[in-house]
Amino acid sequence: MKFGTFHLMEQPFTKSEAQVYAEHIEQFKLADKLGFDSVWLTEHHFSSVPYVPDVDGEYCVCASPYAMACAVAMITENVRIGTAVKILPLEHPLLTAEEAAMADILSGGRIDFGVGLGYRKYEFEGLRIPVEEKLERFNEALEIILGVWTTEEFSYEGKYWSVPRMTLVPRPIQKPHPPVWVATRLGTHEVIDYVASHGYHMLSAWAPPDQLGQAYKLMREARSNQGLDMDFPFTCVRHVFVAESDEEAKRKGTEYVDYYMKSTAQFRPIGDHERGQMVFGGPETCIEKIQELNEVAGINNLICWMNFGGLPMDMVKASMSLFVEEVMPKCREFGAVQQAAE
Repeated sequence: MKFGTFHLMEQPFTKSEAQVYAEHIEQFKLADKLGFDSVWLTEHHFSSVPYVPDVDGEYCVCASPYAMACAVAMITENVRIGTAVKILPLEHPLLTAEEAAMADILSGGRIDFGVGLGYRKYEFEGLRIPVEEKLERFNEALEIILGVWTTEEFSYEGKYWSVPRMTLVPRPIQKPHPPVWVATRLGTHEVIDYVASHGYHMLSAWAPPDQLGQAYKLMREARSNQGLDMDFPFTCVRHVFVAESDEEAKRKGTEYVDYYMKSTAQFRPIGDHERGQMVFGGPETCIEKIQELNEVAGINNLICWMNFGGLPMDMVKASMSLFVEEVMPKCREFGAVQQAAE
C-alpha cells in the first residue's frame, strides 16, 4: 500500500492564517522526511462563517492549491504533490493549465492533477459561476487543459470557453501530462466508466468499505473493458489519528473529531459511518482499520487526513511519527486484493 497526507488547512479562530500555513509547511517537510508517498492539497474560497455561524473557525484557508504546490516543491524531495481537488469550473482552464505546469516543473515532475466539480454554492455565487453549469464547465475545462498540455498548437470552441490557436508555455515535464485524478464521493457506474475510458484515476472520500468495494469491482470491470492494467491505484481519504492506545486516542482526539463533524455537517450530508470509519486509535486498531479497507474495499492508496479539526501541531507530529513507525510498515505488506475482486 501507499500512503499520503491530506491538507485541508482548517483555521480554528485560536490560530492565525499565518500559523496555519506555517504548521502545514512543517507537516509537508515531515511527511517527506518520514517516508509518506504523497501530500494532497485543497481549494476553497471565501469565508464560510456566514454559512456556519456556530463553528469557531474557517473550514479552509487554501485558495490556491498550485501556489501551495510550488511552495511544497521547494521544501520536499520525494513526495508526490496532488490536488484533492482543483475545482475546475471556478477558473479559466488556461490559468489552471499554466499554474499546474509550473508546479510540475518546479517539483521535478511530481504533480498529480486531482480535479473535481466543487459543491459549495457560495463559492460559485461569489465568482458569478452558475452552479448548475459546473458539470459542463468541468468537462470543457479538462479537455482544454489536456489539449494545451499535449498539442503544439491548440484551439478550442466550446459553450463556455473559446481558445484561439496558441501554444501554451510552460508545459508540464511529465509526459504526456501529469496523472489525472477525478474526485467522487460515491463511485457510480457513470463516473467509473468516464474515469476508465480516459485512463484517469479516481479519488474517493467518505464511502464505507462495502460501497468502496462495489466501486472497486466496477473499476476492475471498466478497466478490463478498456484493456487497461489491473494494477491500478484505488484511493480513498480517511481521518487518521494514532496514539499509544485506543483510550489515549479517545481522550486526546475526540474534541477535534467533534469539531470537524460539526463544521462539515453544515455543507454536506454526513453520517455516523464517517466517525466509525476513521482510522483512530492505538497502532493495532489503526492497522485493523486499514486492513479492512484493503481487503473489503480494494484500497491500496490511503490519503491520511492527520491534521483535522485544528489538532495542535505537537499532536499531529506525534501521530504522523507513530503512524510511520508502528502502522505503516505492517500495512505496506498488504498484498494484492482478493476478496474485493471476487
